[in-house]
Amino acid sequence: MAIIVTIALGFTGCKTKKKVAVITTEQETKPVVEDTEMVTPDKVVESIKETPVKELAKEQQLANYFRAIASAPSTASANASIQEALTMFGTPEAPVLIVIYRAGSQPDYDEPTTIEKYLNYLKDTKNNKAQVEEIVNDTNGKIKELVLKK
Repeated sequence: MAIIVTIALGFTGCKTKKKVAVITTEQETKPVVEDTEMVTPDKVVESIKETPVKELAKEQQLANYFRAIASAPSTASANASIQEALTMFGTPEAPVLIVIYRAGSQPDYDEPTTIEKYLNYLKDTKNNKAQVEEIVNDTNGKIKELVLKK
């Protein structure tokens, strides 16, 4: 009989809306009341939908595109990656500067190019040795200038 009462109380205790706990520290004892409610599968799905997905930093996105283009198994695949990468830029003519040498604070640049030409260079040479050093964005959040370092 005592077992049935214990089980019955256990099931009814799960439906409560308030949970009370006592936290004991060396200095003081405080009762803590926190609102809780029953979690249903619908609420879990709703919570997942509301949680924003953390976006990769632009530098990481560009590095991923550069790697995908340079190691693409086919020209069609490389061209598709190029088109995706170009959506990050305000224009396909956005300038790309490549630092080839740095003496103190004065960098020496390779011949300036555009992002479209640079992405096609990656496709043709399959050489992805440059890393993103600086990104300059326009007012719309699109990249308007890119500085790479070898």
